[in-house]
Amino acid sequence: MLSPSTKNETDTIGLTIPVKKVEDEPLPAVQEEKKFSIIIPAYNEEKRIKPVLDDIVDYITVNRLNWDVILAIDGNDGTEALAKKFLSRYDNIRVVRAAGRSGKGGSIKRSLNLVKSDFVILMDADNSIPFSTIISNLNLISEFDCIIFSRYTASMNEIPPVRRMISRGFNWLLRLSLDLNVRDTQSGYKIIRTIPFKKAMRKVSVTNTFFDVAMLYHMSKDDVRIKEVEVRYDHKDGSKFHPLGEVIGQGTSLLAFRIRYSRFYKFIPNELIQLYYRKFRWI
Repeated sequence: MLSPSTKNETDTIGLTIPVKKVEDEPLPAVQEEKKFSIIIPAYNEEKRIKPVLDDIVDYITVNRLNWDVILAIDGNDGTEALAKKFLSRYDNIRVVRAAGRSGKGGSIKRSLNLVKSDFVILMDADNSIPFSTIISNLNLISEFDCIIFSRYTASMNEIPPVRRMISRGFNWLLRLSLDLNVRDTQSGYKIIRTIPFKKAMRKVSVTNTFFDVAMLYHMSKDDVRIKEVEVRYDHKDGSKFHPLGEVIGQGTSLLAFRIRYSRFYKFIPNELIQLYYRKFRWI
């Protein structure tokens, strides 16, 4: 389990861990029986990730859980330095570092070998869906293999109009072209059983944010039980979302993915396939 090296509330590196009694937060039986790995991709997230890590390590420590946290770090800001402060205090935190930018899908894929748990929790670094919301839905794993925390099923969620329009248009194309019955494929918050998660991710070749679509597509073909949960989503400033880049990247990836799993793939020249992998799959 995560074990702090000291018992004081604030240490010399500025990490504050509120002192709570374990009995204040009774655990559902499913949490006591299963182990979870939490994967957080972080591309230049120095300004946003600390509250997320505070919430996670506090919860794990208070409840004496044998869970681990995997930080998949890209970029060149102070995210890694901040992560090392947590590393010096908690023994179940792992850092997987890329030399450059490998994309969100690439960050997840390079974390696979560190996952030794029963379930994986995927989280973004922005705290737009609180960790407490994820915890409150853990009992669903007794019925489902993949729980998606959906941003677009709740009308009260205030999402920027351009982002909403692009996302809903893209989702309509996915449902039409891939027959994938998921309303929020791109949600960064998911709980997934490890075995189907690893099986699907090993088939995923894209490294951009389209990896979610590819992963869920492969899961659906294996009849993985998927559940979307309506949650409160608090949109945060500082997102790396760029409308034009998303349209180009996701559109290119969807076209390439659709061709890859069609009867026409065998007619595609190898030169075009290699060009895609060299130039486009990271967008």
